[in-house]
Amino acid sequence: MNAHLIPILITVLLLSSSPLMTREIRQERFSLLSEIVRVTDRETFLLTSTPNHRQPACEEKTVKATDGCELPVVHFQLGSAELSLSEQNALLATLPQCGIVPETGLIVIGHTCSLGTEKRNRILSRERAEQVAAVLHAHGYSISEVTAMGSQQPIPGNKHLAGNRRVELAFTRP
Repeated sequence: MNAHLIPILITVLLLSSSPLMTREIRQERFSLLSEIVRVTDRETFLLTSTPNHRQPACEEKTVKATDGCELPVVHFQLGSAELSLSEQNALLATLPQCGIVPETGLIVIGHTCSLGTEKRNRILSRERAEQVAAVLHAHGYSISEVTAMGSQQPIPGNKHLAGNRRVELAFTRP
């Protein structure tokens, strides 16, 4: 596969990913995500909520666009896909600071915690992703894909269920 994908975490709940994440976990997250997003002849980057934590798919690549970028932490309530106005504003203010312009093709991936049935979690994760995508689209951002993962991709090492109630964004640059 020619895709260069950064395993995500611009979490819109978005808890930070550990800089100590093992290579095996990084590769597992890359494999899972690469099944969802297939990008050729482009670089796809992932933003994280941890400043200066960039995780290129190939060890040689560096993501310059996210240097010094700290993304907001936006929490979803249990069973909810609603984003408050302050959460929306924080997200919209942060994207340009991270080098993401409206022409950037954003990939929006919704997640849930493990509570509830997988069917309900899949629906809720889609609603969350669609809510974030709608807000971004309303502000001129290009959405290239919206995906629902349900509870199938919890954050490794996450100690709280709330940490998995999130939407992740990845983006592609030509």
